[in-house]
Amino acid sequence: MSCDLSGPTAAERTPAADRQLKALIFDVDGTLYEQGPVRRAMLYRILRTNLTRPAQGLVTLQTLYNYRKAHEQMRNVLPDSDDIATAQLLLASRAAALSPEIVASCVARWMEQEPLSLLATSIRKGTVELLQAARGAGLKLAVCSDYPADQKLSAMGIADFFDVVVTAQDPEVQRLKPDPRGLEVTLQRLAVRKHEAVYIGDRTDVDGEAASRAGIQYLILHPGQNFSELSMFLIHPS
Repeated sequence: MSCDLSGPTAAERTPAADRQLKALIFDVDGTLYEQGPVRRAMLYRILRTNLTRPAQGLVTLQTLYNYRKAHEQMRNVLPDSDDIATAQLLLASRAAALSPEIVASCVARWMEQEPLSLLATSIRKGTVELLQAARGAGLKLAVCSDYPADQKLSAMGIADFFDVVVTAQDPEVQRLKPDPRGLEVTLQRLAVRKHEAVYIGDRTDVDGEAASRAGIQYLILHPGQNFSELSMFLIHPS
């Protein structure tokens, strides 16, 4: 069952007594933090860094575009390799006509390291309060993300809240959402059943579809929304 937080009757559609909720599972990018401000700030940093060499700045932007495009292309097509991270890198390398080493260096700097300093100020409003309330209610907390998440969680100051962190690069997963494998592994590690969890993401076509395939209830957050409307999910019926 899907619950859209923009809907005024989301709480009415799923009574707490019917949910037997034991765990909240979160996407990271665009969910725990707002992606819009981070991407705008990163664009500014790239342009500022390359003021005296605009051609290099253009190459950087095109490389990042091709890397993200490769990610989207791989969502519904299984890679030939059993290493999904390498498969994405090679696909982006071919599209950008650059060596894998150059693409990897660009991604490491501009997608993995530079954005970390921006995450604490871009964290979605109410995130810490929700995690604290969930802990107080005895709920288990987990992350299921397509990208490595540990450094991002630490940068936001919320890493210690989570019992389980699962990413597409984990050996047991090697699939991108909307494939349900990541969520299935998350449930296994949490030791909860599908009807005892809710997945919270920001994309219906990716997060919502993955949750549907895994048989998990989900909620989709939109830009600018906060977590205050999720308080209904913190009541764990006896």
